[in-house]
Amino acid sequence: MISKVVVTAATLIANADTIGSVTSGNTAQTLPVNVFDNDTKNGTALVPSDVNLTVAVPDPSGYLVLNPDGSLTLGGNAPAGTYTLTYTICEKLNPSNCSSNTVSVTVGVTAPTLVIDAVTETTAAINGNLGGTTAALTANDTLNGNPVVIGTSAGQVTLTAISVPAGLTLNADGTVTVAANTAAGTYEVEYRICEVTNPSNCDAVISKVVVTSGALLQAIDDIVGSVVGVNHPQTVVNVFDNDTNNGLPVIANTLNLSVVTPDPAGFLTLNPDGTVTLGASAPRGDYTLTYTICEKLNPTNCSTASVKVTVDDPTMTVTANSYCSNNVPYVSYNVVADNFTPTNLLTIQWVDSANKVVATQTNLPLSGNILWPGAVVDGSGNGLDWPGWVNTNGQWTQGPDGFENTRPAVTMVFSLNPTVNVSVNYPTATAGCNARPTFEIKANNDTAGPIDITKGTSTGINVFTNDTHNGSAVIPANVILSTVLPNANLILNADGTVYIKPGTQTGNYQLTYQICDALSSSNCSQAVVSVDVLNTVIPVTPTKPIAANNDGEIAVDGINGSLEFINVLDNDLLDGLAVNPADVTITNTSNNTNFEFNADGTVNVKPNTPRGTYQITYEICEKAAATANCASATLSVFVEVPAIAIVKTAVFNNENKNNNAEPGETITYKFVVTNTGNIPLKNITITDPLPGVIVSGQALDLGVGESNGSNFSAIYKITQTDINKGEVTNQASVKGNSAKGVVVEDLSDNEGVNGDQPTVITLNGCQIDVKKGMSPNGDGKNDRFYIQGIECYPNNTVEIYNRWGVLVFEKDGYNNEDRVFKGYSEGRTTIKQSDGLPAGTYFYILKYKDSGSNPHEKSGYLYINK
Repeated sequence: MISKVVVTAATLIANADTIGSVTSGNTAQTLPVNVFDNDTKNGTALVPSDVNLTVAVPDPSGYLVLNPDGSLTLGGNAPAGTYTLTYTICEKLNPSNCSSNTVSVTVGVTAPTLVIDAVTETTAAINGNLGGTTAALTANDTLNGNPVVIGTSAGQVTLTAISVPAGLTLNADGTVTVAANTAAGTYEVEYRICEVTNPSNCDAVISKVVVTSGALLQAIDDIVGSVVGVNHPQTVVNVFDNDTNNGLPVIANTLNLSVVTPDPAGFLTLNPDGTVTLGASAPRGDYTLTYTICEKLNPTNCSTASVKVTVDDPTMTVTANSYCSNNVPYVSYNVVADNFTPTNLLTIQWVDSANKVVATQTNLPLSGNILWPGAVVDGSGNGLDWPGWVNTNGQWTQGPDGFENTRPAVTMVFSLNPTVNVSVNYPTATAGCNARPTFEIKANNDTAGPIDITKGTSTGINVFTNDTHNGSAVIPANVILSTVLPNANLILNADGTVYIKPGTQTGNYQLTYQICDALSSSNCSQAVVSVDVLNTVIPVTPTKPIAANNDGEIAVDGINGSLEFINVLDNDLLDGLAVNPADVTITNTSNNTNFEFNADGTVNVKPNTPRGTYQITYEICEKAAATANCASATLSVFVEVPAIAIVKTAVFNNENKNNNAEPGETITYKFVVTNTGNIPLKNITITDPLPGVIVSGQALDLGVGESNGSNFSAIYKITQTDINKGEVTNQASVKGNSAKGVVVEDLSDNEGVNGDQPTVITLNGCQIDVKKGMSPNGDGKNDRFYIQGIECYPNNTVEIYNRWGVLVFEKDGYNNEDRVFKGYSEGRTTIKQSDGLPAGTYFYILKYKDSGSNPHEKSGYLYINK
């Protein structure tokens, strides 16, 4: 039989715990209650080890905590109020045997209350110019004797601004920020702190924030030396430029500027922006003023200094010289400002000998050419009026015109900034220019006859009678009379009268005379005096008839002359027989001195006789005749004067198409040859002495006046020496000869047949041009680092660096030939020299000196491509 024993669980009771009037502290505290203390098991005190203790419902605020041993802990700074939790106890032997209840704790604020204390602070000084932030004003504030912590948690305090002055900011951490440019002073900041746990627990205080100017303001004297006193105001200094604030340049808009002692002379002015203006035309001397600067922020923070300006007189160098051009007076002038920069144009006053200003010219450049006052020209520069001359009814006479006292000299007053006086003489008359009216002078032809000299030798002519000077009859004293082409049978006297020489035979006789203005020797006119002589002849039958016959036309050499090129007596007759030279006299009646008649009848032509055809008259007379037994004839002569001219021009062919001359490029020369004489030329050749020039073309013949520009040419290869010189200069010559064998030559000219100037072509080959790419791959193209023009500057150095700055090539006297970079290293590098440098970017530095030893430098990137 089985019996059952019923075992029941114990009676377990958890009782409620109520705790009142607990005072919260800054730290956690164990409450004077243990939940096990009033709990029972089977009506007796509970043995804690018999049960498991758990929290069924914890305190929502978290301040009340149930510990495993049944004790209770209240967290620090727990606010006033009631805190509750629910706990459960269960038998360890019978875990389902449990009981639950609550624990309630009341926290109140009771005396003594936590003490909060806001303490008055006086901050360290803050520089008001720069601004800054103080230490926290709450640094010495306490809560219950402990330093406060600003925040929102229990045990912390809140910070509230009550009164904060403008320019200051109370920050959340209790510091105060002082804005820049805050005036110096002690500022009161009022704030309040309150306990977070007990918001009514507060304290307020006023702390002091000290703001100082912090500025060491220093106005420093300004000394300005050697300012030129020009004729316009000028800024000479700014006083702020050297003034300082705390050792740094002042900021003008933070200061007040005032003048303490102004410049007594009134020439210095201090402007609000700190600039100092020197007035116009300040005389030489020293000028001073005193000024003060004060901080706007702190008006009592000031400093004083002075400005001293030393003024020199402006000076300028003036040159002025008169000259005559196209019979008009001018002055060439040049003005150089020695110690100032002109800001205005030039003014010139003309002061005559009566100290009268006769003309004023303004807005002129600093150099140039100007008309003399009183002179007037037309649009072509021809004179229309002259100083001291008056035109009345077309007649020029010297007289008052308002400018007469500017001759013989005038004072020119040059005003730019200073004023300089220069005395200038009226231009002196020369053979080609007179600086006065040009009088029209006119010599008119005169004729007389027929005149029988057996009745008198006067022609009745005075050449002045019909000549005019400035439209009026010539006054002999105002002209110079001379004979241009004389006649052996006529006499022109100084008074203008013309007489016939005794013994003059019947015929027409002419001479050419010239009259020139005595004051303008280049102003001349010529005319011809023609006189017919018809003498009364008593017919006499000569016992031996004489006959002279014409000769010609004979060609002769006018360059070298020709002796006895003909005997005019060969075809003349005396008494029907050939003339014996011993029986006659022979006279050259043409008066042409280029031809000489010899006693034997032969005729000479002198060297350098002008070319042309001449009709030479001569007369033969029987020596033994009792009465004149004469005859005349004409010799016709063609004077040969061969001449030749050559014009040589040059063209740079620019084969490389870069407009820069390089060795091996060529110049083509063209030659135009002209026969400038009066007879044909043959066997014409050209010689050019320029070494290396190749002349092409065959010998040719040219008729009179004929030119040839296609037969001859030349080619020349440019050398480095030519490039270094910057030009090629040479002169060719041409040679030809006449049928008579007379050789003529001419040196070439670059422009026309009348000159002999060498042909010069300028070469632009010394301009440095660095070719920045090369491909040293052995194909013979672009295998070197080519620097165009470097040959012109042998004093040079070339350096080449790789991308890491390592020098891979260096050479003095670089010449693009044997001293040249071909892509191989000649410096420190990791590449074997035999392999050459790798493709890539390199950096070159070129240094060279020109012919004047002036240094130059070029640098840049070089690209090697293989």
